Amino acid sequence: MHVQAPRIPDRDELVSALTDDGFDARPIDDLGIEVTGGGDVLGDLETWIATTGIPLVPQTCDGTIFLHPPAA
Repeated sequence: MHVQAPRIPDRDELVSALTDDGFDARPIDDLGIEVTGGGDVLGDLETWIATTGIPLVPQTCDGTIFLHPPAA
């Protein structure tokens, strides 16, 4: 699974959070994260968003989860 974060600090925090939750997560390119391992990546991301309070919306497209701010 590929996750695309909106900013580098978010990417770095997500890599750490996903790793702590048992996923094999590693940064790729500027904002990408490659995630492997069992589990519900989308559910874990939704929990991370709720816990941090960062206003992001996950959107899945072609095997990638994009995290972006809600539309204005």
